[in-house]
Formats: sequence, structure tokens, C-alpha cells
Amino acid sequence: MDAFDEYERQQQLQALIQHLFQSAQPGEATEKRLDPLAQARATATPVELTVFLQSPALCEATEKYLHEISALWLSSKNQLDTAQEMGDMPVPASQAPASVLAPASEPAPAPVPTPAPASALVPVSAPEGLAPPAAELSVSLPTVPLVAPAAVAAEPPATPPLRPGLRPGQIPPAGGMPLGKPTPPRIQFQLPNARVGQPYAARLEGKDSAGNPVTIRDARLPAAVGLSFDAVSGEMRGTPLVDGDYKIALRWSSDGVAEYAGECLLFVNPDPRSLWKQLEPPADDPYFKPHTDAALIAGPGFSIAAASRRGRSHEHVGSFRDDDFFVQHDDASGWSLLIVADGAGSAKNSRWGSKLAVQAAGEHITAQLSGAFGADMRQALAGWATDRVAASQAMHAPFYRLFQAASKLAVQAIEQEAESQGAAAKDYATTLLAAVVRRDGDETFLATFWMGDGAIAAYGPQGKLRLMGKPDSGEFAGQTRFLDRAALTDPDFGKRLGFGCYSGLNAVLLMTDGISDPRFETDNGLADAAKWDALWDEIGPLLAAPAPEQALLEWLEFFTPGHHDDRTIAALW
Repeated sequence: MDAFDEYERQQQLQALIQHLFQSAQPGEATEKRLDPLAQARATATPVELTVFLQSPALCEATEKYLHEISALWLSSKNQLDTAQEMGDMPVPASQAPASVLAPASEPAPAPVPTPAPASALVPVSAPEGLAPPAAELSVSLPTVPLVAPAAVAAEPPATPPLRPGLRPGQIPPAGGMPLGKPTPPRIQFQLPNARVGQPYAARLEGKDSAGNPVTIRDARLPAAVGLSFDAVSGEMRGTPLVDGDYKIALRWSSDGVAEYAGECLLFVNPDPRSLWKQLEPPADDPYFKPHTDAALIAGPGFSIAAASRRGRSHEHVGSFRDDDFFVQHDDASGWSLLIVADGAGSAKNSRWGSKLAVQAAGEHITAQLSGAFGADMRQALAGWATDRVAASQAMHAPFYRLFQAASKLAVQAIEQEAESQGAAAKDYATTLLAAVVRRDGDETFLATFWMGDGAIAAYGPQGKLRLMGKPDSGEFAGQTRFLDRAALTDPDFGKRLGFGCYSGLNAVLLMTDGISDPRFETDNGLADAAKWDALWDEIGPLLAAPAPEQALLEWLEFFTPGHHDDRTIAALW
């Protein structure tokens, strides 16, 4: 219908309303019978039309008819919705049942029954304010068929609910079908977390609310993750390639017949090493130190290797390596020297303090071993096999004075540097561990000095350990004793020395706490030969490599959570 047709229709309707309310004459009876209305609808008076339209019987019949039409429409719509939920294709219009395409056809209109007596009609007067015209208006109206409804009882029963048990507003299911799809059992799936770069094999498990296991028939992840499902073992296997949270698409069954879809969340943690930054310190720093250092000395029947590397905690903040070392061998005397030092992390110039300490102490000890001191100690050592006690006593005092003098020179070098820079000596604080070694065939003699944390050990053969002292450990982690002037006059200075002559040693090992802490953790662990066996299993093959110092340097990159300090090791084997 276009706009013009709609306008014409509105005009006709307005004319009908005016005719209904204005054609009644004053004093005209309103209790006329309705049977003339059925025969001559075009000439019916407004009062007669009003009485008919306002009759309770017509209202009740119309309401019942609307209820039936609504129920039929809702039922047809629900059949279509349910079919679509179940995955069925829409029914073509040419094949759809008539009940779906259109309401059921109504019976042919029945003749208008004779209305009730006039006494049953309700008098209706014209609305106030509308004066009747002097004469009847002649209005051309379209013929409006007034189809009388089927006979209706005077008091029709209330329309029953469409379906008992439904809540208000709920659409009843068509054909007795349940609403929606059947709800699958509630299952809880579990799978341990994975980590990038680490081989992974874990069983994917699912249980219902009663704790009964279900069967996982298939599980799928994106191929880029690097994991796949083994249906035989029920495990997710592989080596994760990328971190993130991934939803695993599952197919599972609880009874071996019905199969359901589900999902399980897998967390793949990143490789912790990928989270560490590698920042460079200022290249023009007056105390610039390389991030790594390594050395190798090969002698007749022995080798010495040392390696030092900046720790991840220093890389992350762009600071320097605080550790240092010194190794030396005198071919003429046969004496060897190994020293490691760890600058205090809380001291801003400790990287230079460790360097000054190992150089000052190393140069002094090397000079003494190549001179008269070294000759006297060789002579005393010759009697070790026949009288160990006498030889030890003869060597203890000279080595005490040697290490004390070397420590004093190290302290003086630090104090002089601090004074030249207008800084405090404690800004250069460092530990100092030293071992003087002489090998003769299968016999190995060593005299050691231990100031601070770290470790010195004569290791081997397997299962045998001689720890050459005790680390200086504070009340809290990371606390230790550093080399300073007060340490030189300490009455217990002599307790820091160790002596021994052993057969069948695998190696003499010195290390800073960057290695001893993650490998031994506690003082008790440091004294555990089994832990040293495990350490030797790691580094023994490295020492047999063509370039053992470089192999050790690479090994120092091992990752242990919570232990990221500088690492330095020196070994004679």
C-alpha cells in the first residue's frame, strides 16, 4: 500500500467514526434489536453499532480467538527454532506443513444469531459535546462485513495455560521435544604447566564431579606450540617452542559411547633466561673490566685452567664483573699458585679491589716461591713421607708469614688506590682465596689461605673430599668477611691456613660463591663428597677438552634459579 492509499483509508475511517457518533437523533431509542444490523449493515445507526462492538460476548470471543492464533504461532515458531538448534536444515516453503506456513483455516462464517432481547442490551448515549445534526447525513461508506463469531457461552471458561508447569513468558516446546541440547557432564581437566625449551611429557586427565575418570580420545594444539597428543598413553608430549596460555581442544567420553567436546588450558612458561637483560656498562669507566676472562697453563704432568664470567644479575643492571683470578706456575721450582677473589656487591669499586688484591698477593707469592722460600719449602716437603708432623710444623710458620705478607700487600694496594681517588677503602672490599700447590708424581701438596666465602678443596678420587677450610658466612645470605686491615691482626688469622699432602687427587679446585652457592647451597652441602662427585661429573669432561679454559668459561653460564652472581673457578689437575 502506497502513501496515497493509506491516506484514503484514513479518510474513510474518519468518516465512519463521525457517522457513528453523529447519526443518532435526539430521543431515538438505543435498545433496537441487532438483527436488522446483520441484514442492512450500511444503514445501521451509531448506537446499534456501538452496542454490538461493546458487547461482552464479542469481546470474549475475540480474546479467545487471539489466544488460539498466538498459541498456534508460538508453537510453529518453536518447531523451527528447535530444528535449527538440532542442526537440521530449514524446511523449504514448498515442503513445509500447512500448520507451519499459516494458521489453521477458520470455519465458514455462521449466520448471525438472533441477539438477546432488548432488555439485555446496554443503552449507550452519544458522547457529550457532540450535538446531533438537524438531519441525517448521507455518507458513502465501504461495506464493512460484521462476521458474527461462533456461538459462545454466556460465561466462557478462562483460557487454559498453553502447557502446565511453564513459567510466565516461557515458550513451550513443540511436539514434546526438550528445549535445547542435552547438557554434557561437568568435567574438570588437569595438565601440568610446561616450560619453553624443556622436554615435556604429562598425562592429560579429566574427572567428573564424582571423581570418575573420563577417556580423552583426542587433544589438539596449534602446531607452533611444539606439543602433540599421544592417544595410547594419554600424554601431551614434545618440547614447547613458544610461551603463552593455550586452549587444548578435546574430544572425550565418559561411557565409551557418547562423545563430547571440551577444552583444557595449558600454561607454557617462558625460558627464565629469556627474561634477563644484557646491558653494557660505560665503556669509558676508569675501572673498566672485561665481562669474561680465562687462562690455561700446561706443564709436565699437570694443567691449570681458570675462567671468570659476569653474572646475570650484573648483566641485567649493566654493571661490571666483580670477580677476578690469578694463576701462575714456576717451572724451575715446580711451585704453582691459584688465587680467586670476589668483590663485594655492595661496594661500588669492588671490581677493582678484587683485581688489585689478586695481583698484589699473586706477584708476592710467586716471587717468594721462585726464591729461597720456595727452596726451603721443597726441602721441608721432602721429609713429609717419613715424618708428616715434623714436616707440617716446619712449613706452617713460613707459610703463615707468606700469606700474611701477601694479604698485607693486597690491603695496602687497595688503601693506596682509595686514597688516590678520595674514596674509602671499604669501597674496594673483596674476598681472597689462595692455594700454593706442588705436584710430585702421584703426590700433591697444597698450602691454602681462605678469607671470605667460596670454596677450596682437594678432590678425589671419587667419594673423597678434603675441604681446606670453612667459608665466612654471615647471619644473612650474601654476608661474609672481606679482606681488610683488621683481618691482618686477627688472632684467628692462622686458622685460615690449611695444609695437606694427598695421593691420587683428581684436582685442586678454587671457586667463588657464584659457583659454591648454587652447587652446594649450605655449609653442610659444601662438606658432602657426593655433591663434589656431581660437580666433577660436570667439569671433568670439560678439563679433558682441547681448550679446557674456554670449556669452563662456557660452563659458567649454567642456569640455577635464584643464583645469578659472578662466577670464577680455578683448577689444577
